[in-house]
Amino acid sequence: MTLKTTFETLAKGQDVKVELLTESTQAQLLEYGLVPVNGVFSTDNFELLNATAIRSQLRNHTDRWLRWLKIMPCTQSTNTDLLNVAQRRAIDGTAITAEVQTQGRGRRGRSWVSPFGQNVALSVGVKVDRPAAEIGALSLAIGLGVAVQLEQLGLKEVGLKWPNDVLIGTRKVGGILLELATTSQPTLIVVGIGLNVNAAPGIDVTGDYQATSLVDHMQTVSRNEIVTCLLEAIHETAQEFERAGFESFRSEWQVRDYLFQRDVELLVGGDRLGGVGAGVDEDGAYLIQTPTDLHRAIGGNLSLRVAAD
Repeated sequence: MTLKTTFETLAKGQDVKVELLTESTQAQLLEYGLVPVNGVFSTDNFELLNATAIRSQLRNHTDRWLRWLKIMPCTQSTNTDLLNVAQRRAIDGTAITAEVQTQGRGRRGRSWVSPFGQNVALSVGVKVDRPAAEIGALSLAIGLGVAVQLEQLGLKEVGLKWPNDVLIGTRKVGGILLELATTSQPTLIVVGIGLNVNAAPGIDVTGDYQATSLVDHMQTVSRNEIVTCLLEAIHETAQEFERAGFESFRSEWQVRDYLFQRDVELLVGGDRLGGVGAGVDEDGAYLIQTPTDLHRAIGGNLSLRVAAD
């Protein structure tokens, strides 16, 4: 059996005997967090994703909007998959999630690694009738929507780090990646969210700070419930963003701004700019107060992190 067929079998809730696998495949499974017990790879202790369970928890207006939900055993990237779908048909109200993705990516092409059946990798198509130039701020608004959903589940100290990270305390629990499927108005967008539910790497792949997972902060957590919460957050946020733009989210985003009034460092290519985090403006750009002026950081090849002591 190949790695792909093994994932497909496990995603059906079926066991896989070690003797059917090459040493190479066994080693790869270990890399994705799967450990054999008594000569068998099993998902008995896993909560596998289930479309019926996810839909049953959606509010009526979100369920009506969600035209198509696909759960894949494995994929390279759910964002790439949905962008490919967008080449054939409209993607508003469509979603793809997977038990594991092997080439997930974050901002600036960084990888996002997740073990099999432990976390959430979700990509959702939305249509927003705003100019493409405004869409960058949607990432911040989606982050706020995710934070609010997590708070409603009882999580404390949920924060946001510009432009697309969700934190619990000082540790990263998830990230958001927006990719345009069209640039004409109304804009079709793939909203990708990676969220650590039951497992987290020792350090975030950006190298900025340590990672964490929801299970570290909650007694019980359901991946299917988390997918439901994310779908609700994306749908409601996209609707409000289309109506009012980022200004409607700005004040609540700033309440959760992890960098506010901290010494920060902006990296642009090989240049560094130091200052104090001063929140976001009405367009979603981050403001940095320097000794001489107020600098406005926008998207692109930028990195913003807490300055070293």
